[in-house]
Amino acid sequence: MAMVKASLTLFGGDTVVVRCSERCHIHLMSAKKQAHDIHTDILSVQNRENAYLTVPYSGTWNVLIDSHSQSLEHSISFVPA
Repeated sequence: MAMVKASLTLFGGDTVVVRCSERCHIHLMSAKKQAHDIHTDILSVQNRENAYLTVPYSGTWNVLIDSHSQSLEHSISFVPA
């Protein structure tokens, strides 16, 4: 099982574009600002090769790609608002 992690600093309204060579689970999660923060916002798509996820607010966001293949090819980019 392949897992890819990336961290991006984004502005509200930016769109994260994820492309994979095969179907996978794609998650975009807000990073916790403080160690005691208990809330994390998560945007997800399941069993997709592509995802376009719009960030609701500015901050650091973590991208997680979960695939069943060891030979996953992927790209992560973003389109500014």
